[in-house]
Amino acid sequence: MLRTDRKSTSSGIWLWSIYIGFVIYGSLVPLDFHFLPLNQAIDRFLAIELLNVGAEGRADWVSNGVLYIPVAFLTVNMLAGQKPASLSAWHLIGSLLFSFALAVSVEFAQLYFPQRTVSLNDLIAEFLGSIVGAGIAFLWVGRFRSLLAALGGVGLDRLLTYLLEFYAFLYIAFSIFPFDFILSFEEFERKLYSGSWGCLLASDFASSSIVRLFAKLTAEVLAVIPLGFLWARLRPEREPGIELRSIRIGLGLGLSIEIIQFFLFSGISQGLSVLTRVLGMYIGAVAWRRKARIDVDRLSGWIRRHIHLVACAYLFGLVLACGWLDHRWTNLETAIRVFSETRFLPFYYHYYTTEQAALLSLAAVALMYAPVGVLAWCSRKTSATWAFLVAALLAFGIEASKLFLEGLHPDPSNMLIAGLSAWSASRLAEVFSATREEDDAAGLVAPLGMGETLQGSRREASVLSSDAPGDSRPVVSVGIAAMVGCLLLAFWGASTFPAFAIPLGLLLAGHTVLLWYRPHLLVAVVPAAAALLDLAPWSGRFFFDEFDMLLLITVILGYSRTRRRSESLRADKLLVTAIGLLALSFLVSTLIGLFPWPAIDANILAHYYSPLNALRLAKGALWAFLLYGLFGRFLSAGHNVARLFALGMAGGVTGTVLVIFWERFVFPGLLNFSDTYRVTGPFSQMHTGGADIETYLTLGAPFLVMLLIDKRPVWARILGVLALFGATYGVMVTFSRVGYAGYGVALALALVATTATASGHPLKRGTLAIVLLLAVLGIATPIYFSQFAQERMTLVGADLEARRDHWRDALKMRDPGWVTTVFGMGIGRYPATHFWRSDETKAGPYWLGSDADNTFLRLGAGSPLYVEQFVSVQPGTDYTVEMKGRSAKRDSQVTVSICEKWLLTSANCSSASYSFNGDGNWQTLKIRIPSGDVGQEPWYARRPTKFSITNTSRMATVDIDDIRLTSDVGQDLVANGDFSKKLDNWFFSVDNDLPWHIWSLPLQILFDQGWLGVIAFGLFVMPGLWRAGQQAWRGNIVAGVLLASGAGFLVIGTLDSLVDSPRLLLLFLLVIWMCWRCARLSLPTRD
Repeated sequence: MLRTDRKSTSSGIWLWSIYIGFVIYGSLVPLDFHFLPLNQAIDRFLAIELLNVGAEGRADWVSNGVLYIPVAFLTVNMLAGQKPASLSAWHLIGSLLFSFALAVSVEFAQLYFPQRTVSLNDLIAEFLGSIVGAGIAFLWVGRFRSLLAALGGVGLDRLLTYLLEFYAFLYIAFSIFPFDFILSFEEFERKLYSGSWGCLLASDFASSSIVRLFAKLTAEVLAVIPLGFLWARLRPEREPGIELRSIRIGLGLGLSIEIIQFFLFSGISQGLSVLTRVLGMYIGAVAWRRKARIDVDRLSGWIRRHIHLVACAYLFGLVLACGWLDHRWTNLETAIRVFSETRFLPFYYHYYTTEQAALLSLAAVALMYAPVGVLAWCSRKTSATWAFLVAALLAFGIEASKLFLEGLHPDPSNMLIAGLSAWSASRLAEVFSATREEDDAAGLVAPLGMGETLQGSRREASVLSSDAPGDSRPVVSVGIAAMVGCLLLAFWGASTFPAFAIPLGLLLAGHTVLLWYRPHLLVAVVPAAAALLDLAPWSGRFFFDEFDMLLLITVILGYSRTRRRSESLRADKLLVTAIGLLALSFLVSTLIGLFPWPAIDANILAHYYSPLNALRLAKGALWAFLLYGLFGRFLSAGHNVARLFALGMAGGVTGTVLVIFWERFVFPGLLNFSDTYRVTGPFSQMHTGGADIETYLTLGAPFLVMLLIDKRPVWARILGVLALFGATYGVMVTFSRVGYAGYGVALALALVATTATASGHPLKRGTLAIVLLLAVLGIATPIYFSQFAQERMTLVGADLEARRDHWRDALKMRDPGWVTTVFGMGIGRYPATHFWRSDETKAGPYWLGSDADNTFLRLGAGSPLYVEQFVSVQPGTDYTVEMKGRSAKRDSQVTVSICEKWLLTSANCSSASYSFNGDGNWQTLKIRIPSGDVGQEPWYARRPTKFSITNTSRMATVDIDDIRLTSDVGQDLVANGDFSKKLDNWFFSVDNDLPWHIWSLPLQILFDQGWLGVIAFGLFVMPGLWRAGQQAWRGNIVAGVLLASGAGFLVIGTLDSLVDSPRLLLLFLLVIWMCWRCARLSLPTRD
């Protein structure tokens, strides 16, 4: 008898014994034994009935049958012994007799455990499962024995084949488990109106936290990859078009499974799962075809060298998946109570859920801890036993943490599952490794390309890490570590983000992959994202937002994927001095703004009065300083930084123009220039007023002009012309008078620079400039002479005098002394200073209060401030606002509204007010609000709708909590109405902008950063523009465009603060840096 046959027989017996023990134990949990006389037990057993389990219980009934399929199958395998080829009917009959006897015995034993249900249904299911198991054994027991033999060492190729085939069988079975097919029209109707299916996402599937949602979708992709291996393995080695065919196969597989899931009563069917299977099949097929490039030894060696980094990344993902960021942490008293209620009996908690949920839980835990076994094998210093112990200890820590997580409880069974999973993964890796070594010794070719030469591996690594010719690349492992870290950062950022989490996560992950292959493209991404990546009105976050996450990933990957060139060491000393002085001013004034250090509470990131507002504004300069180094590296490497930046600005301007067109279309109308509506576009920073939109378009317009004279295809130039016309329209409908001036200066300078300095066809370029200018004037003139624009022009004198009074008030509020004179009041301190010291009308403040563990919103008196969020309402529907409120003053009042609103201007409002009795106690308020005509427009012109709340008292403060907005069907339309997640999903807007801005760039710098800041800005900006002017005079088109952009910004800055918007500050500082370096930007370079 062969050694492998003996091993397979022994393995079969052990597997049979373990599974039979598991069935008996699992059928008697929770082991609550109650003695019963034998005669009574027999009588009760003979009297068991056939129960009507219904549709809900059918899944459990089928699961009982499935549980006995392996019983019969493994019994046949054991009875066949060492000669599965001589399988006879006696083996099948013996297997069925044993399985039936086991089922009867278990059901009889359950009579002594009252918590278990004994019924004829279970016996029928178990008998049927046994019959199915015996039938499967009759067909495939030989294949199973071959798998066991392969595990004993019969060649890596055979082992892979058997494992992949076995996995495919299990995957299909698992995908349609628990086989509870819909059997009646009533059940089909219930399914149709349930949340267990969706065109993209089923609501039942998406109801869990975003972390778990990501984990589920990722698991779906990973689970299909082995099927991609198997399918590609079965195809001819050099068959063309394998990637495209794998997509079709994945699509067919995904559609088939999701259609079947739709007709399962407990199944969840959704379109996104079709896409995850397509992606998994594609990855598997492509990876198999490129297996020659995979060197397992090198990969395991890399993991071994960076084991600490990999372990940290794994632990980070593990704690995310276990809910550390999704659940509120409780105190020690609660933890002790949860611990006292914990049951330590293995698989105790699996009994109190459905078999389907129990199986999913077991599979999820096993997958979470299997990497421990892989890491143990890679380390080559630990055995599978150590993997078991480490995984069990790790699971112990995770389960112990659940004592402190609200809504969770520890399950000690997970320690056992974790240990067994890690042990199995480690042992399987050891088998693969040992079998490969045997194959290598026998001269066989390893099917995973493990015999690839070192030179080939290095060549592949070189390809993966290459950027553009001439780039000096860092060590590949540094880039890989940075990419892994950035992907984890993207996952963490998206998983904790309160709005658009999945699109944001995909965007950040895609950005990470893009920069991995083409780091220099960040020059284009940053200016475009500065305008278009703004989710604050939905998320409520504006201190550290989605754009900051993108920039953090950008900086990390940018520096890790590029290397400083020797020629970049010859720095411009004057530029370094100017940047150093500016950085010093920002650092000192930021520290002044931060101190005294605030208490760490719910309000620290809630409003602009927080001292951390200094960091919110200063980060714009910080990001610019960090990007200077990257821009310099790309410039030294030969990339056309100016053109890339221009493309980014063009993309941002185009996106902004599209938002403006949509905003004008759904609100006043594209050609309605008499209405007082002023666009804000995608810039949420304008919720307190500001000039962000006209400033961004002014910064971007000169770059559009530069791209128009560049050698681009005709279609690209047409798009550029349309974008320029759209930008002109966008600036004009802001009805900003200084915006008109700044845009006009920037556009005029850009046209002069790109024609007067252009060589080759001066007449042609001059004609083009004149035509563009006339077209721009043709767009601007009717808007300029419209009723609303002319009304604003007549108020120029009065408004200028009002601003002078405002400037005097701002300077008067400063602290006395030389420290303030030199260093300023501190960055970000103007809103708080105005609130406490100004003689002007104060803004109505808001902040979060707390009573014990309860968080609520507190609204102060002042000029109107609206705390609001987007909601989806139907026209002609009555809605009910329910909330708790209190005030200590009589006749205090709060007003709630449903309005068609984008950012500042409201339309079609439906409002209601409530007055408090002033006793200071919480009152339950209930207000009816009819939606009226809100949302009555057709879908393509439907306006966004906001629910807002404001304090309309003259002198009183009001507290608000537990806000609900419901229709007659009872669905709550408000997110985070109890403010348990602080101000997530809530944003605010104001009617009065004076408390938030000084409305002068020089005075804003003087207030924030003192004379040191004014001098530092002057020494950085003016010489930079001077250099750009000199280069433009010498024929440098890029310099002329940069001069135009910077000059337009400064013109708007005469009457607007601008630097109190971190995104505008970032872009302006980047433009001025390029002005300093414009001599290099004019060199012939490549993309």
